[in-house]
Amino acid sequence: MKKQHAVWLVAAGLLSALSAGSRVAAAENDGNAAATDPRPGLATELSATGPHPSLGDQAEVVGRLVGTWDVEYNTFAKDGKVTRRTGEFIVGWVMDGRALQILWIVNPSGTRKDREVYTNVHWLDPKSKAWRSAFVDPEHGSVARFTGGPVGQDRFVLETQDFGSELSRWSANDIRPDSLVWRDDASSDGGKTWRLQAEYQMKRRGAAPAAQ
Repeated sequence: MKKQHAVWLVAAGLLSALSAGSRVAAAENDGNAAATDPRPGLATELSATGPHPSLGDQAEVVGRLVGTWDVEYNTFAKDGKVTRRTGEFIVGWVMDGRALQILWIVNPSGTRKDREVYTNVHWLDPKSKAWRSAFVDPEHGSVARFTGGPVGQDRFVLETQDFGSELSRWSANDIRPDSLVWRDDASSDGGKTWRLQAEYQMKRRGAAPAAQ
């Protein structure tokens, strides 16, 4: 338990570290930070240019997510109501390429004036060869742990029981160079049947418009 607790603390700290590092880097670029600023360049040290060689072929599917995506978030309530919002999905290799980090951003909408920000950190378990993930929600102080991995060449699936009594499944589907569909499903019968809770349509930023 102590080891797991330490893993989640590290994951939770990555979001704040990335945010702090970004602010320092921005200030330095604007010339507002002294050259002798003692704060470390966390954003620079955290990011990696690619996967670590030790990941081998395991990095191929998840590596296709790297980049910045514009998102249309569609959430489905049990009564059939659909909530639509927009945001960003930013993915990059971190920690010398041994982990992949996702930053979820949901734009303000309705009466909410602040954006929502969450993060996932994914890493390969060297013993089981399964992908592990920690999802951090700093606003509500919650952490969820996932296990899963690639399914074929265009799908990545993760499951968790940490959101309550139901089994939750998150999946990146139909991964293409310029688009993908992220789904959030829940199961109350141990995975025999699934109920779609949310579907996120993602388009890679800067991708050429689809041919008509």
